[in-house]
Amino acid sequence: MTDLLKDFKSGPLDVYRKKASFDWKKLKIFLDTEEGVKYEIEFYNELEKYKEFKNHDSIHGISFDEERRLALHQCFAYKSIRLHSLEYQLGNLIFPSISNRIATQFLPSAAIKYNVSITLFVNAIRSLGTERHYHFLDDVEMGNITGCYCLTEIGHGSNAKGMRTTASYNKEKKVFILHSENFEAAKCWAGGLGQTASHALVYAQLITGERKYGLHCFVVPIRDPKSLLPFPGIIVGDMGEKIGLNGVDNGFLLFNNYEIPRENLLNKLGDVSEDGQYITPYKDPNKRHGAALGSLSGGRVYITGMCEAYTTHALTIAIRYAGIRKQFGPNELTEVPLLEYQTHQYRLLPYLAAAYILRIFSPWLITVLYQFSIDAIMGNDKELQAQQGLELHAVSSASKPVAGWIAKQAIQECREACGGHGYLKASRIGDIRNNNDANLTYEGENHILIQQTSNWLLKFWPLILNKKEISSPLKSVNFLGDSLNILQKNKFSATCIEEMRSPDNIISTYQWLVAYLLRKTHTNLENSMKSKDVFWAKNENQVFNAKNLSVAFIEHFMLQVTLSKIKEASEESVKNVLLKLFSLFGLWSLEKHVASLYAGEYVSGPQFVTLLENSILRLCSDLKDEAIALIDVIAPPDVVINSVLGASDGEVYKHLQSALFSSPYAMSRPSWWQEIISLRENTVQSKL
Repeated sequence: MTDLLKDFKSGPLDVYRKKASFDWKKLKIFLDTEEGVKYEIEFYNELEKYKEFKNHDSIHGISFDEERRLALHQCFAYKSIRLHSLEYQLGNLIFPSISNRIATQFLPSAAIKYNVSITLFVNAIRSLGTERHYHFLDDVEMGNITGCYCLTEIGHGSNAKGMRTTASYNKEKKVFILHSENFEAAKCWAGGLGQTASHALVYAQLITGERKYGLHCFVVPIRDPKSLLPFPGIIVGDMGEKIGLNGVDNGFLLFNNYEIPRENLLNKLGDVSEDGQYITPYKDPNKRHGAALGSLSGGRVYITGMCEAYTTHALTIAIRYAGIRKQFGPNELTEVPLLEYQTHQYRLLPYLAAAYILRIFSPWLITVLYQFSIDAIMGNDKELQAQQGLELHAVSSASKPVAGWIAKQAIQECREACGGHGYLKASRIGDIRNNNDANLTYEGENHILIQQTSNWLLKFWPLILNKKEISSPLKSVNFLGDSLNILQKNKFSATCIEEMRSPDNIISTYQWLVAYLLRKTHTNLENSMKSKDVFWAKNENQVFNAKNLSVAFIEHFMLQVTLSKIKEASEESVKNVLLKLFSLFGLWSLEKHVASLYAGEYVSGPQFVTLLENSILRLCSDLKDEAIALIDVIAPPDVVINSVLGASDGEVYKHLQSALFSSPYAMSRPSWWQEIISLRENTVQSKL
């Protein structure tokens, strides 16, 4: 298998590549599997065959309209590649995460369009619809229609239950009547809605008779597929230029008593009969809501993977640049690469460790999502579906914000770590930063979204007090059943760096931390509710409590999943370097929880902080010589990196010179040069 992976071109980075303690090819195969590596190679080979992925000037920029047009062409070319790739021939569940990563790094706008207009649109119909909706799937596959996903409204974002768009059933006409009471009820930000979608999945409050049954999903024709002109009763438009991802046509949509057939309700979780009776297989509305939440988790799961892709892209540039760029030294004759400096190691290498944690966790989570979708389509075990839907919702509601914050901070640190050259558009880091920025908001604003996780976790504390067994389908909370024992007996006991960085110590510390924050948050909430209603009590229990609980929970779960994967490694050198990354991420993440560890008396005195700091710095030093090879494992090809600072050959200054000299503005006189002369002359005359 290692013969399939090509060696990197010899160059300035060889110095570090030769220092690595492991074979980068073996590590890549371990992470992505043999089938995954073959699939990735095949995918890149297919991309090279399409003109849509060549000759677009991403360094010097293209017009807004051309960016839209190019993204559309790339979206359909990408669809064609996936339809004919191994993903559909073999159905391997690791393939979607690989293709999602490739698309995010290489064609970010097209990736969004594909994931929304095709993947999300199709998967939602499969998960929430029945046989009567399969013709929509056929139309998407044949290219007759394109879709979009309309949940958010102008006046409501993360609060899905507060959406105001209504779908009232008329039993005489046997239709649902969609209506937007005002502009605040307009659907907005839906990708593909602005200019290109012919159909929309619209979430609206279902009303039949005089009763509301909550949010349900409808397939709604919005434009004539042949002319792209909107149907009467609809106002649809584009959101305008954004700070990134302008190839995606985000739009807004209003309804004026717009009629759709009764059959357009996606009815797996709830239906309306011809005579207006509401029917659902779920007696408990919360369980129906739980199953629906699982289906709504897809976007957050994919965003978790996108954040890893953007983080890896930026780190590839910054770490390779750090291995080449030299500054200062012990004497005037010797300059030292940035990667040798402790401050630079601390700035970048914890984010490299984070990228690896996400690289393992996000494909695992996507696999879980795919299996959940398959089970939903097959109608398997509705009770388990409801439980797993709630857990998947809680996990993705934390993984998406935490992955987004990691990516945001990592990309900005990479920009700054590359100095002035990192500010050049040709470095590509600015584009990565702008494109990633949307991950912090869509599919739920992070600070609001992560509250969903703490709300779910808080339900377990009464069970803990009653010494009930706690288990969940994904096993993210199974350890909580032992919380009382953990809080009583677990105390910090490491006496040296080796003990401090051990996986057992890190996992043990995190389990105590999650249990402590859960108890603290629940206690504070109960006390607050003595004088406030539930809403305000929860509102005033977020900072230092509920948010920290959700962050610690998902960090522990990411580490849990990662450690399980690492234990599968048969190559000792691969296992050892992954354990170093595991420990660095774990200890670096614990830095922000130090106050809680002291407040709960898990630790006392200065020894813990001293060991924590020394362990992090030691791990950074240990990983310094591994960093280039570690980046080689997860880096995209040069054509995707597309950065003068991050090419695999390490020839930074040659690429920089070429980019500067080839710029259309480099050595040309501006067309308005006479205005410069005139302004100077006028300035002189005014002074006289």
